[in-house]
Amino acid sequence: MRSIFLAGALVALAGAAGAAETCPGNPNAIGTSREITIDPKQTPFLGNLQYKTTAPLQKGEVILTFDDGPLPPMTTRVLDTLAQNCVKATFFIVGRMASAYPTVLQRVAQDGHTIGTHSQNHPLIFPKLKQASGIQEIDQGFASTNAALAPIGAHTVPFFRFPGLGRTKAFEAYTQEHGIAVFSVDAVADDWLHLKPEEVMKRALDRLEARGSGILLLHDIQPSTVVMLPTFLKELKARGFKIVHMKYGENPMVAAPAAPAAPVAVAPTPDSKPVAAAAPAAPETTSSVTPAARTTAVARAPAAVPMPVPNPTQALPGGRALTDPVETPFTLFWPRILSDMIPKGLQ
Repeated sequence: MRSIFLAGALVALAGAAGAAETCPGNPNAIGTSREITIDPKQTPFLGNLQYKTTAPLQKGEVILTFDDGPLPPMTTRVLDTLAQNCVKATFFIVGRMASAYPTVLQRVAQDGHTIGTHSQNHPLIFPKLKQASGIQEIDQGFASTNAALAPIGAHTVPFFRFPGLGRTKAFEAYTQEHGIAVFSVDAVADDWLHLKPEEVMKRALDRLEARGSGILLLHDIQPSTVVMLPTFLKELKARGFKIVHMKYGENPMVAAPAAPAAPVAVAPTPDSKPVAAAAPAAPETTSSVTPAARTTAVARAPAAVPMPVPNPTQALPGGRALTDPVETPFTLFWPRILSDMIPKGLQ
């Protein structure tokens, strides 16, 4: 991780409010209304479900985020829908999935979406990992994703979401020290519960309307999300919502404070402990991670220089290499997704 962000950055243009341009071939599409930039130095933790701050959105604005991919054919169909509607989103990639399906990931980049990471193997209970193992999960997730993107000259941005939203102060200190923004959520659709598409859409819409705006969590590996997404985008537009594309860059804007309304209670995911509905205090910024090298401020290189892909044999805490296996592989969703959970017509 120390080498991942030492040089280069994707610097997005400052978000300028305005109406979305007409979408070619789909004049009724919701489109993308504007872009905003997120600077991890200013806002290292976002999402009111767990933190005091979130993205600087206006009322009626939504940021779409997708976790756990890439996984064909689901991710491919999600990308098709987003392209048909001229919508840009943020994908939090599992490193192991990036290695398995690099061409799908490369399309995510080529379509102009923002790419963050979601660990290497999606450990089922991330907070229970030893510090060295958790750091390896974070570092290797970035390394695998960047390696899969390298053939097209693309790379991740320093955005990360903990698997199952499971966090500890020590892991948060590590990300903050390395210039990585951690994303929780503002609203969820419970699509990991294998609900029917119409129920996933209803929960997403109801919670966005109750809140007024926010970062929405979806999963591009879930068939119900794939099925409901085209109708969901139409319904967002019909209800007056606008899509905002989140990018990485130096950002003069201040993140929005917590919404006055209490976050919606979230049913526990099958890969994590239940997430409390109330937003706790912001994490401490003093690190409990001991190696002195990790306390060095991350240097920012000129924006035109791409971030290098780390050496896959780079040594990590505990003496492991990036290619070494971990104890808790991401297996929870795959068997069902790859067999009976794929609806006819998506196979």
